[in-house]
Amino acid sequence: MNELLLQTIDNLPPLPETVMKLQRYIDSAGEDVQVQGVVDIISKDPLLTGDLLRLANSPYYGFSREISTLNQVVSLLGVSSVKNVAIANSLRSGFKIDVSPYGLDTQDFLGNSAKEADFISEWFRETDKKLSQLLAPCAMLLRLGMILFANTLIQSGKDKAFLSSLKESNFADISSVESEFCGLDHLSFLGFLFDYWKFDEVLIQTTAYITMPHAAADEVKQNAYALAIINKVFEPYQGGSPYNMHEAVALIKEAKAEGISFDMDRFVEILPAQARINLNKQVENE
Repeated sequence: MNELLLQTIDNLPPLPETVMKLQRYIDSAGEDVQVQGVVDIISKDPLLTGDLLRLANSPYYGFSREISTLNQVVSLLGVSSVKNVAIANSLRSGFKIDVSPYGLDTQDFLGNSAKEADFISEWFRETDKKLSQLLAPCAMLLRLGMILFANTLIQSGKDKAFLSSLKESNFADISSVESEFCGLDHLSFLGFLFDYWKFDEVLIQTTAYITMPHAAADEVKQNAYALAIINKVFEPYQGGSPYNMHEAVALIKEAKAEGISFDMDRFVEILPAQARINLNKQVENE
């Protein structure tokens, strides 16, 4: 296995104790899992409790009324969703973020990641709320691989060589440079990470097929296509470009051929302004 990839994996932190207790309880209880059992575990962690309540009242979920108790959070989202979001939230807040090896400004990177997550919520909130909720943890962590690779590149002293290779390709092929240095690209790595931290199998499979959604199993194909499309809109460097918007539309059409229909009108309506302009240019050229 690639040396930098092994180093990245070796440096992965364990999940917080509360999240591990939650995982153990849900796994051991199986079909007998109880809402109150989940609430009892989470309630002993005030920080996680506050984070889950904030997330439940955020645009990710779009509930029409305020969610004020953990019982409401677990009852409305379901045990599996709460577990997945608890894992994602603990990971998202647990890493030092410096994406300078990618030639990116860290604050701009975080802002773009937030817009990416909001877009997922906005696109599916009205037409497929279940899908929107399912993809929330994926949205929160979609660029986690970049963060981890960047940390390893800095620690190993290879950050400047990595950035130089990105510049040589004019930042046009991030996945090839990541694969050269780290053994695989950050989106492919995400599937491994979701497996490592024991997310639900449906999310593990969803993230494993972002780069090849057509090959995903039927039960996760829609999820994988959704993330693949959104990646084209918000991909670092090329996100929303005329080429990427052409690719996004091609993925929407490909999904339709697979029997998966996405709300194209809503997709266009909520696109970032420049991406919408580039989409229209591409449509005119076709």
